[in-house]
Amino acid sequence: MNRYLVPKTGWQFLDLAKAYGLGIVVHTLSKGAIIADTGSYYEIRSKNEPDFSELPKIRGYLGEDIDEWGNVLATLSKARIKTLREDMVEFFTNEDNIEQVLRLKLNGKSVTLPQSLELGASKGIRKAVLSSYSESQVKIPAEEFYLAVLGAINISVWKGSKDYVVAVYPLPLDTRVGDVYDIKHKLKKSVKGFHRAGYFSTVARIAVRLVKEEKELMRGGSFLPKIGGILYGVMMRTGNQPKPFTSGLFPLDFLHSLIGTLEGEEAIDKWIEILDRTSYIKGYEDIAMALSKFIAEPTLENYYSYIRLHLRNELRSNSIKFGSYDADSLLEVLKNVEVS
Repeated sequence: MNRYLVPKTGWQFLDLAKAYGLGIVVHTLSKGAIIADTGSYYEIRSKNEPDFSELPKIRGYLGEDIDEWGNVLATLSKARIKTLREDMVEFFTNEDNIEQVLRLKLNGKSVTLPQSLELGASKGIRKAVLSSYSESQVKIPAEEFYLAVLGAINISVWKGSKDYVVAVYPLPLDTRVGDVYDIKHKLKKSVKGFHRAGYFSTVARIAVRLVKEEKELMRGGSFLPKIGGILYGVMMRTGNQPKPFTSGLFPLDFLHSLIGTLEGEEAIDKWIEILDRTSYIKGYEDIAMALSKFIAEPTLENYYSYIRLHLRNELRSNSIKFGSYDADSLLEVLKNVEVS
């Protein structure tokens, strides 16, 4: 078994993106790789030795048609992104460079870390006057930067409105890199647009879909989670460039406890329907927000807040109905609610 480590430095998004970037390299050269969060570092494992004749295949993960280039590098100009992509293609198709990366040997060259790649790297908007804003000059080794961009554009999911952009990064447990890549692309297709209730409901909508995709990837036996949670970051659109707004962790424990049973999965299917429909229909933002909070924090208080709004909506004569819950499904949900 070959092991490659990515030590954590404190930059949550950057560290995770680097780990996924290295995971993609190992996955490509070794025909499969597993990524895990061990606490103090990310570990990438593969059964096979790297086959450097496979290097040209990495070009497929650096294509010009990948939408996420403009999101991950939102604070850079289009010309700079084009040049960077060309530099990365050259870097990742050079065997000597990749050998150095796998050994974690860096050449000392440093580049500026864009805020859109590390959504916790600055305080965001510092003054109301946009002309007074300046990006913090955080420097990182070029190799780490390239790995992070490679990971981010292939693994993260981005959704935007006229005011905000939200980025979602799945946190790995002991997960095949190929599975995370597949989940990302399925989510990109199934979750359309930014939820009209805001960024948190957008993240919740992605979360319920993600857990369903996890189950689809089961290879026999009982359900085992592949994603430990969702790391999300939000940017506010201001002036010429978006600025970091907030970030957080959306837990998946509650959803994982439900998806393993038929009754629990029926509840998740209901939540997918509600979050999908309220995403584009005006007037149901309160239900979406209450449901999103309950999914993230499954307490009795949050349950009552949500279910009251749901029932009130069902009793209104002129509202769009979301339907009632099956009794067994609702009991399964309540079994997993936190009681303080």
